[in-house]
Amino acid sequence: MSHCVTAFFLAFLMMSCTSPTESNDDNNNSNPSKSLTIDARPAAIPADGASRMTLFVEYREDGVAVPDSTRIILLNPMGTLAQGTIYTVGGVALDTLTADSTAGIGWLVAYADGLRDSIEIMFTDTTN
Repeated sequence: MSHCVTAFFLAFLMMSCTSPTESNDDNNNSNPSKSLTIDARPAAIPADGASRMTLFVEYREDGVAVPDSTRIILLNPMGTLAQGTIYTVGGVALDTLTADSTAGIGWLVAYADGLRDSIEIMFTDTTN
């Protein structure tokens, strides 16, 4: 990935990591409260180019799972996503990230309907 794209991506991440939204208008309850969360298991894997982690993204509206097949887009500067664009089933969407071959800390970002969440991931040094 070019240095310009990486710099832009990191600057974008620093603006906001989590963005559940809620209505600020107490007189209008028609705006739903939405939340989007991403989790990686395990949070760290060896930087061997082959190890994998599972990504779980949960998307809820007023505490209830969003409709099945709601699209979620994942972005990452390190490693390789199996799909990158995933779809919910019961409010959850899954993807797999294969390790980078360079040790370091990276971010995974999930986007859906104007919401975003991110998580830090680690690719550990395998030369020890």
